[in-house]
Amino acid sequence: MSIQSNDTTQFSRLAFEDVVKRIRRDFELLYATIYRQMTVYYETRTEELQTNIKQALQYQQTEIEQFVMIQQKLKIEYEKIQKSLSYEKDIVMELETTCCKKCLLFI
Repeated sequence: MSIQSNDTTQFSRLAFEDVVKRIRRDFELLYATIYRQMTVYYETRTEELQTNIKQALQYQQTEIEQFVMIQQKLKIEYEKIQKSLSYEKDIVMELETTCCKKCLLFI
């Protein structure tokens, strides 16, 4: 009886070890699959984020360039208006002077 019990115990132990090995192998395969999927997912997300960052930087650079161009145009326009204003002030002064001279002649 003890030989049979020993054989049964050894058989059970071997069967248990075999089941554990299969479970471990299945788990390792599952883990490897999940790891690959997660790696691909995060690599894809990282690439997408890098692309988005590059686009945002390009848009920002474009906006800066547009802002500088608009600023330069406004500066030129401001200078023209300032010159025109100065010219008109000079004309007004000349007219006032001429008017005063004419008025003095009539007095």
